[in-house]
Amino acid sequence: MNSIQSRLGLSAAIILVFFLSATGVFLERSYRASVIAGVEDQLRPVIYALMGAAQERDGVLNYDDGLFQPRLQQPDSGLYARVTGDAGGELWRSPSLALADENNTQQGLTGQMMALDVQAQELGVGRLLFQQSQNTTGLFCLRTRVDWEGLADPEVTFTVCAEQAPYRQLIAEFRNGLFVGFAALMLLLSLAVMLALRWGLGPLRQIQQQLKEMQQGGRSKLDAVQPKELTPLVASLNRYVAHQASLREGHRRALDDMAHSLKTPLSVLRVGVHDTDPDLPLLQEQVTRMQGMVDHQLARIARVTQIDGAAEQPWIAVYDVIAQLARALGVAYPEHRIEVESGSKHRRTDWQLRMHEDDLLDVLGNVMENACKYGNGRLRVSLAGEQGKLVVAVEDNGPGIDPQYFPQLLSRGTRLDTQTQTQSQVQGQGIGLAMVSELLAVYGGAVELAPSALGGANIRLLFTTA
Repeated sequence: MNSIQSRLGLSAAIILVFFLSATGVFLERSYRASVIAGVEDQLRPVIYALMGAAQERDGVLNYDDGLFQPRLQQPDSGLYARVTGDAGGELWRSPSLALADENNTQQGLTGQMMALDVQAQELGVGRLLFQQSQNTTGLFCLRTRVDWEGLADPEVTFTVCAEQAPYRQLIAEFRNGLFVGFAALMLLLSLAVMLALRWGLGPLRQIQQQLKEMQQGGRSKLDAVQPKELTPLVASLNRYVAHQASLREGHRRALDDMAHSLKTPLSVLRVGVHDTDPDLPLLQEQVTRMQGMVDHQLARIARVTQIDGAAEQPWIAVYDVIAQLARALGVAYPEHRIEVESGSKHRRTDWQLRMHEDDLLDVLGNVMENACKYGNGRLRVSLAGEQGKLVVAVEDNGPGIDPQYFPQLLSRGTRLDTQTQTQSQVQGQGIGLAMVSELLAVYGGAVELAPSALGGANIRLLFTTA
């Protein structure tokens, strides 16, 4: 069963059957107990009235013909009374019981009452005992034992019994009604649960439909408006789709760069192989150059592809990487003064990123080396946090960059000579900052250019920390 809706529906149905069945059993038993308790309540005033109607005459109990309870005089009325002495002898029986025995309509009725008499031998004087027989023609009986002064045998037992059949019929009718009602309730609740599940799982079906449209090329991302429980899933899927698109675009650009880079060496080789006296060192140089270009582009593709596992990488201390690059640049540019600032309110270990260390070294190394190359002896690197991003500002005191060239400087294939403020298109060159911008974009970052307070350029690298 691979359907979530089917699984939830079956689970809900099983839970409904279990709880409704348990509830039905509880209600049926509660109703049965209340009916039996009601029988006892009905028999109690009858037995008290029976005791009040008895009169002692010459040491014998007598009852008037007109009893207070008409049912005790009617045959098959379902209400019977019997008075016995301590020795077990019968002192009096109601006309209803006598008529029932004469008409033979209740087989074993007196026998049942006598059997209950045996069970009540230990009944204390003045106490009420409620009993019920288990026969098919069962009885509910209430009895009490009293000491009656003036009688030769003073201990007298009064017994009043009612047939169980009418009450068991009430219980059966209640049970049948309960079964029908709960069955209908279970069907209605199951239908309501299925409708609720269909409505609740609607967003998942919507996402499934949108994924199908994405496979068919009808859309580029999922709708962002989803229930809050699905928002992280939708955001993750959109990031994954965007990341895959970025990877494909990166591969395409790498292949474009490789094609452009190989044009000149191929032209030289094409001319050289047709020359009667080829310049072998030149041809070898072009082959070596082509191999280096191919290796470089393949390394770029492999590095960008590995970004998929960046979330699994350990946190990198950005300050330590910057300090490492600063020491290396201090050896290459001994005349430069290199400053690294982490902010007065933060410790050096506060600045951390989840990012491949090689990518971070490439980004920071490219920008810091350019600052040393075009600066006039001073380089300042500062770290700060802005709106959930880590900002690394690399500033120099060189001639700076004219703001009108900022967009072109981040374009692929554009190289800006900051010392002469001229722009030139050079095949296979000028992709340093462009590569930095593209690499940061894959990680959700960006590059910003601005004038520096030192007088040169301020390259701001924005890293996503979330």
